[in-house]
Amino acid sequence: MKVCSVVGTQGSGKTTTIEAVIAELRRRNYRVGSVKDIHFEAFAIDTPGSNTHRHRVAGAELVTARGNHETDLLYPGRLPVPVILRHYKEYDWVVLEGVLEPAIPAVICTLDKLAENSICISGKLSTTLCSHELPMFNALDDITGLCDFLEHTVPDYLECFDPKEPACDFDITLKLDGKDIRMVPFVQKVLRNAVLGVAKELEGFEEGAAIEISLKAQ
Repeated sequence: MKVCSVVGTQGSGKTTTIEAVIAELRRRNYRVGSVKDIHFEAFAIDTPGSNTHRHRVAGAELVTARGNHETDLLYPGRLPVPVILRHYKEYDWVVLEGVLEPAIPAVICTLDKLAENSICISGKLSTTLCSHELPMFNALDDITGLCDFLEHTVPDYLECFDPKEPACDFDITLKLDGKDIRMVPFVQKVLRNAVLGVAKELEGFEEGAAIEISLKAQ
């Protein structure tokens, strides 16, 4: 399963971008799921006075509303993204809207959402920004290019959020003042690819050799 997020402010084109991405991934025969982060503070389906709310008040910890055309599982509180994604294990791709998580590659539609896990720019920003160090794709004009990039760039999602467990089965480690720093899979892959990309151009590089880098943070 691969997971990416599209983030940006209201009106930035993130939903339009997500619609195009989902449609193109489906055209490529992937099973696709989505998660929409709702930032409206008062949003709730389980409203006071409804039958489901009465179930919860009576003591039910998980309430399910089943209709003829959909089934809704109503969890109390705001679930962490890794917990939500456990419901999507049978899908090839999950596209998140408005979710900023360090472990999840992000497509940026406004520069105020730019973060270390940003991988490219889309939405309205891709049509107004003259240039940027990140690749830019207009989802309406070049959805093929955007999805080709996502297929190549987004790693398989690995849930590694328990600090008591090893970060993941990647052959890269990072130490700060001799202490091991735990990295989520996406950060591990970015760091590994950056180091290998430089090392492979140097004289004396050999496949399979151990690479050691030491530097002082300024």
